[in-house]
Amino acid sequence: MPKWSAGLLAISVCSGALTGCASTAARGAVAATHDHWLSGYMLGIWGKAELDVREDCPQTGAASVRVGATWTTLAITVVTLGIYAPREVRVQCRTQP
Repeated sequence: MPKWSAGLLAISVCSGALTGCASTAARGAVAATHDHWLSGYMLGIWGKAELDVREDCPQTGAASVRVGATWTTLAITVVTLGIYAPREVRVQCRTQP
């Protein structure tokens, strides 16, 4: 195996191993879903990303918030060799009571 392909394989494995997922949920029916990307750099070591879910769900509040990697964000991380490593945030709002 050429040295460059071994390095690419190592970067792919490391970026896959460094991905994480976090979620939180509240009781109640789910209404709207909003997707956002949070930027990270150098495999997520640098970059400060803040998201105010009150902007997505001002009246009802969030039913759940999921932060993690998707196939698209992983592909971008691999293509950019980890320089840009975004994460996806999915916010689901509660329905009106």
